[in-house]
Amino acid sequence: MRSEKINWKLLIVVTVLVILVMNLSQVVSIIQTLWGAISSLVFGAMLAFVINLIMRPIEEQLSKSKAKFIQKAKRSISLLVSIVIVIAVLAGLVWLVVPSLIDAGEVMAKVVPKYFEQGQDFFNRLFKNNPDLVDTINSFNINWKEVTDKFMGFLSSGVSGALGNAVGVVGTIVSSVVNTIIVIIFAIYVLLDKQRFVNLYHRACNLWLKPETKAQITQALNIIYGSFSSFICGQCLEAFILGSTCALGMFILHLPYPLMIGTLVGVINIIPMIGAYIGGAIGMFMVFTVSPWLSVVFLIYLCILQQFESNVIYPRVVGRSVGLPGIYVMITVVVGGSLAGVAGMFLGIPIMASVYKIVKIYFKEAEDRKQMHSKEEEEENVQPSAE
Repeated sequence: MRSEKINWKLLIVVTVLVILVMNLSQVVSIIQTLWGAISSLVFGAMLAFVINLIMRPIEEQLSKSKAKFIQKAKRSISLLVSIVIVIAVLAGLVWLVVPSLIDAGEVMAKVVPKYFEQGQDFFNRLFKNNPDLVDTINSFNINWKEVTDKFMGFLSSGVSGALGNAVGVVGTIVSSVVNTIIVIIFAIYVLLDKQRFVNLYHRACNLWLKPETKAQITQALNIIYGSFSSFICGQCLEAFILGSTCALGMFILHLPYPLMIGTLVGVINIIPMIGAYIGGAIGMFMVFTVSPWLSVVFLIYLCILQQFESNVIYPRVVGRSVGLPGIYVMITVVVGGSLAGVAGMFLGIPIMASVYKIVKIYFKEAEDRKQMHSKEEEEENVQPSAE
């Protein structure tokens, strides 16, 4: 009797999985330790990926120059220009948003007590036939000076506590600064030396993999790169469309802070689907400092705009940019958000787009192989006449 051949690869995989499950707590601890060691490098690689989206077209344009100096230093020049662009954009956003937020906070501190008193007077007149309820409403007297003093005291105690733990605070700040510097430096090194990593990949694949396997992996990596780069560009385009539309509508409706709130809504909208609501809440707070009625108008307008954006603009712009049907975009955002929060919503779409394209290619190749196999079988079954 012929003995059955043992699938050693499957046996090893199953054994490893069983060992990992039986020692799950130790595995999680090891993963956390490894993540702490490489997290700065991972974030640096992510930053390099984003900057490279700006750097790559600049470098391609510089490659057309005939000047020897530019040809020799094109990568350094394109990296420097890209970093300057990123810093300029961030500085512009801060310049547009932060001063208006500070002004709105100062105005809010002045107008809230007045609105509170007006609200009390309104409810007193509304329920004047119910003395008990009027007394309850009047019992909500707030000493705003006392509130301010307590808030300042809280800040003072917080500062005192921080000073009391100065070593820990300084250590945290230094650690954050060092990690940020490592992220930036590593991103710069990756961008300046990116061709070295590409060559290393090809050498490793040529050494250890078959040509067919290398071609499949390269194709998958190109799909993943295209999906992530298209997603980031699509997010920026969609945020620009939403921010511009929001600002334009606010201009038409004569609402305050149109440019600042439009910018804020557009930037925070980078968080898929729910970002505009977060920006809208901040915008409503700012409009409220000018007029409570106008804040209601702004809320209604933004809800209508957000529904249009979530159901029409976002699936079409982002879905089309990554090559993913709109229905899959909405499913991915819902599922990814429930599994991993904002990170799941943000990363889920390009990951889903990559899987969708790879599976689509696999199905197409499998169908072609099946059709070819069926055709070969039909040709073998049809025998010529022996006459």
